[in-house]
Amino acid sequence: MKALGKNADKIFHASHPGHADLSILGSWTAHILFLSRVKFVLFVNDKTVLTLLVPFAPKEKILERFRHALLKELVSLGIPSARATEEVVCYDSFTLSKNTDRSMAGYLNQITFEYKYLMLYHMEKGSTVDLEKIQASINDSPRVKRVKCFPNNYVRELFGLEKRPYFEGRNY
Repeated sequence: MKALGKNADKIFHASHPGHADLSILGSWTAHILFLSRVKFVLFVNDKTVLTLLVPFAPKEKILERFRHALLKELVSLGIPSARATEEVVCYDSFTLSKNTDRSMAGYLNQITFEYKYLMLYHMEKGSTVDLEKIQASINDSPRVKRVKCFPNNYVRELFGLEKRPYFEGRNY
């Protein structure tokens, strides 16, 4: 909210308060993240701990990039495109509020570390940094202290699909 400044209300205008409550995934937590001097927004789903990483600039288009990234991620998980689109439409508008959940703050710290580590790892190897593959890897990683600890499988389950075998979801 600080990074958006006085434009936050214009970017995340809630014309339909509670509209995101109609979604399967529910609410999201956002966090500003610097990777190699580039600013990103890390979105973490409060229910599943699924992550989406989108560029911050231009900040006026963050909501649009979030929705595009969510649609792309849901389709890559095998969610039928019509159902994925219905879910994304639920996020036409929503409000921002300060996160007060301590466990989510812990997950944000952990996930931020993982993104930075994997990005630096690829840079040191001299390979191309593919943020989509890094995001897929992080979403296939288990989250401790959660009953349903694999974010990707939890999302698939919420949409009525079968779980993928652990660590065999995508080719990296």
